[in-house]
Amino acid sequence: MNEQIQYLPISKIVCEQQVRDHIEEASLRELANGLKEVGQLQPIRVREVGDKYVVLDGERRFHAAKNYAGFQTIAAIIETQDLDEGQVIRRQLIANCHEDLKPMEKARAIARLMEVTGWSASEASKRLGTSNANVSRLLALLSLPAPIQKQVEDGVIPSSAAAELARVDDPAKQTELAQRIAGGHLTRDGLAGERKAACKNGANRTKPAASRATAVLDKKRSVTVSSEGLDFDSFLQILEELVAKVRKIRPRGIGLSTFLRILREEAKA
Repeated sequence: MNEQIQYLPISKIVCEQQVRDHIEEASLRELANGLKEVGQLQPIRVREVGDKYVVLDGERRFHAAKNYAGFQTIAAIIETQDLDEGQVIRRQLIANCHEDLKPMEKARAIARLMEVTGWSASEASKRLGTSNANVSRLLALLSLPAPIQKQVEDGVIPSSAAAELARVDDPAKQTELAQRIAGGHLTRDGLAGERKAACKNGANRTKPAASRATAVLDKKRSVTVSSEGLDFDSFLQILEELVAKVRKIRPRGIGLSTFLRILREEAKA
């Protein structure tokens, strides 16, 4: 079927009989930023009713374009098939199921985008019309162990709690906290509180002086480690933690530059 895209006046378009009860304002603003940055990549679908056009598919794009992006016209496909109310609702349900990406899907897509473009997390957030903090939280999910990522995928662990969990360095502690979150015994705010308390207790202890050590492997290769109170044991521990992170994230197809950016974003968070 050959369908033509037309640019219709937004003032002639209305939304009726939509299956979505509520749309978050923040998500509309984010979508509007994307529309202004890269344009409307996908037309909405409408049907003609009298002198108006009723939205069949693309309610979020319509509201974002009209109320937040300031568009006067919008790309649309006019449905020529006669549809009853049941058919309209069915089509809207199918469309809405595919419209929103899950957090892990977003995280992998952003990481892949950064990999192929060379963009920093900050540049990616700007191009995608979202915040730096949101991109950082999503990228942090990729550093989680595979079992915890699966729990995020399944909705067992909320993405906000998972991002906070990614800031826990001890793998055993991370697993224990994940079990508590999954069991409903710990929230994201509770986890953040525990982390802050642990950091505060650590800050009250006497801090050893910072030091740096460089291991020269040959004329072209060396490894430098910097830490407070660096000694042989802590030097080895840092290297082992880094190797563990590399081995954990390498099978996911993420390149070195993206991996280093993820580490930097985690350190800033």
